[in-house]
Amino acid sequence: MLESIGSDFRFGARTLWKSRAFTAIAMITLALGVGASSAIFSVIDNILLEPFPYKDAHRLVTVAIHDTDDSRPGGRSFYSSADFLDYSAQNHVFDGAIAMAGEDVLYTTKEGTERFQGQLSTPNTFEFLGVSPLLGRAAQPADYQPGAPPVFVLRYKTWVSRFSSDPSIINKTFTLNGVSRTLIGIMPPRFAWGDADLWIPTTPVRAAINSGGFPQFWFMLGRLKPGVTKAQAASDFTVLAQQHAPQAPADYPKHFSVLIESLADQVVGQFRTTLFVVLAAVGLLLLIGCGNVANLLLARATTREKEFAVRAALGAGRRRLIQQLLIESLMLATGGALLGALLAWAGLKGLIAIIPPNIIPAESVIRMNGAVLLFTLAVTVLTALVFGLVPALQASRRDLNDSLRDSSKGVGGGSSHSNLRNAVIVFEVALSLTLLVGAGLLMRSFVALQEVQLGLQPDHILVARLPLPQDRYKTAEQVAGFFRPLLQRLNSLPGVVSATETSTLPPYGGIPSDIEVPGKAHTEKWTAAMQLCSEQYFTVLRIQFLRGRAFTESEVNNARKLVVINQTFQRKYFGDEDPMGKRIHMLQLEKFPDAQTDAWYEVIGIVSDVKNQGLQDPITPETWVPYTATGSAARGVLVRTVGDPLLMMNTVRQEIWGTDRSVALTLTGTLENFINSFSLSQPRFGFLMVTVFAVIGVILVSIGVYSVIAYTTARRTHEIGIRMALGAEGGDVQRLVIRTGLRLVALGIVIGLVASAILARVIASQLWGVSAHDPVTLIIVPLLLLLIGVLACWIPARRATRVSPVIALRYE
Repeated sequence: MLESIGSDFRFGARTLWKSRAFTAIAMITLALGVGASSAIFSVIDNILLEPFPYKDAHRLVTVAIHDTDDSRPGGRSFYSSADFLDYSAQNHVFDGAIAMAGEDVLYTTKEGTERFQGQLSTPNTFEFLGVSPLLGRAAQPADYQPGAPPVFVLRYKTWVSRFSSDPSIINKTFTLNGVSRTLIGIMPPRFAWGDADLWIPTTPVRAAINSGGFPQFWFMLGRLKPGVTKAQAASDFTVLAQQHAPQAPADYPKHFSVLIESLADQVVGQFRTTLFVVLAAVGLLLLIGCGNVANLLLARATTREKEFAVRAALGAGRRRLIQQLLIESLMLATGGALLGALLAWAGLKGLIAIIPPNIIPAESVIRMNGAVLLFTLAVTVLTALVFGLVPALQASRRDLNDSLRDSSKGVGGGSSHSNLRNAVIVFEVALSLTLLVGAGLLMRSFVALQEVQLGLQPDHILVARLPLPQDRYKTAEQVAGFFRPLLQRLNSLPGVVSATETSTLPPYGGIPSDIEVPGKAHTEKWTAAMQLCSEQYFTVLRIQFLRGRAFTESEVNNARKLVVINQTFQRKYFGDEDPMGKRIHMLQLEKFPDAQTDAWYEVIGIVSDVKNQGLQDPITPETWVPYTATGSAARGVLVRTVGDPLLMMNTVRQEIWGTDRSVALTLTGTLENFINSFSLSQPRFGFLMVTVFAVIGVILVSIGVYSVIAYTTARRTHEIGIRMALGAEGGDVQRLVIRTGLRLVALGIVIGLVASAILARVIASQLWGVSAHDPVTLIIVPLLLLLIGVLACWIPARRATRVSPVIALRYE
């Protein structure tokens, strides 16, 4: 057996070398499919399957409280200190649990103040995750004890970027948020728990208050006991949550359920679906490539029929012929796989560049690894079987007498091979239409998102979040003492149109607040998004007033109790009543650490609706009040510039540090870029990937249709010569050839439309602003494929009309 296999490999190599053009086309076709699938699998393996370097990462789960009255997925994954302590101690499904809480960490240098993303880590965090430090040591139990010397652990990425990989900083003291802390360790490159820059050992206490004066909330992570399912864990935590809900009604919805998600699912979220849609598109492309190679092999078998017949007559059995052809197929697949692996390796960097930021685990390192190479090997064997088995079976099934008696017709003279070739073309057209419909729907959805009317103008706006030192900016007057001179500085800069303070980044919500309107009875809770802003806010964002006016500088400085509302607020809470001059009770302002005692605000203006829940979700009621109303909440600035906002970044930074050098800048960039990053990057990724694969698929199908029609037409040269000798015109011959090809294309389109209806259900969650059965897409795509089919058939049809009857009949 080994001798025969070796002989077949040598013979196959000689045969493929003699047909170098065929071999190159087949390998390149397969390389496109194998390379694309390997690249996408690299992303999926490193993002979804093995994203974390932590111990027993597959058993790490999060716990979320989902409001069952809310149709949106997900839920609250953060818990009060009391809830975390009780949940971690009283559950029956976890081997252990840890928690983290984010905190702005300010570090002052000679140049100014930098902001690090800090994480408060609970005891046993580093032992729980099971990763040893690269340098120094991790936090130990003694570091969590009351009165222990303040320490912290640094992330590798931050060590490299901020401290130039200097190992001597271990055991040095740094002033972080006004506290002297010793750096005790640096974690290895893939340790990025919470995507933090550094970790501060912290022991939760039941009445913990964070640096902003609010109750401390923790993100909890648990490790399931061996054999425990997510459903069992959800049942266990449901009992605990129902016991805790009456004690903290503000933290639990009226109706809720408990969701247990793996850590990867919780981080990646809906991007998982996008990746699987792209993987399905790659699979279709790979099948189209296999179909093309199968057709090439079927056509090639035509010219080798005499060879097979002679080998069979000399004693070669059917198994040996199949073995020979499968080995040749495997050699083609292996060459395509090697070339595909190179394509995957080369294209992976480009693929990584367009993956949406901030939605993949920070620990993920997307690269070609052992799992990806095994996947490529499996794809290689599978593709060899897919495109090689059927031609091998067909070639080995031929009748020896027919083959040896009639050498002029060859295999192509029979109907079985032509039927197979036709079936493969129908199959390829159906797959290509499915890919094109998917790409069309994603494109229409992406265009719809781009055309969403925001209600504001995001162009030429620079954004900077400003974490203020909590020890110096606690009251409204202290916060105003920083922003008053800063806004004056910014508004006087050349190239600045106007600048404003803001508490949140539009168009992504505001501070949630319960509200009351005098004389308006209601049973459900009334809420609105609240923005803290200065008088230039509406000018900077170009938000249109329908009635009334904005605040004046004097009103903001004097913290007047005035409010501007949006149209949705007016319609929902006032109806047909005129809200101008009416009062609104802003309950959140009475819950801040520097609480107001009588937070009733007078309506002085109504603005047109502005998107405030992202691009896809409907607009909710929104209010704007002077930023001087409270010293609480996060703060930042929006600066409208004449030219490129990024060119003003250094100037704005210097003005901020000129006002107070202890204030850091973070989340800097342009408002347009943030909107693109938060709302458009994921739809763009899915659209681009599927479109690229769809275009490649169409090219392969065009080549496939052309090659089959050209081959079939060449085999009918004798017939065409007779027809023309008997008086057939060139147009008659063209219509005959084109009609033959279009029948196959039309059948493929019909089958593809049925398959597309199934696909539409799969990608429905990825669409916005367009139906999964969008008639425009379902009309344009088949017409496009039909046009491509006509062109692919027309070239060989035109060539057929040039056949000379004398030459065609000469060999009869």
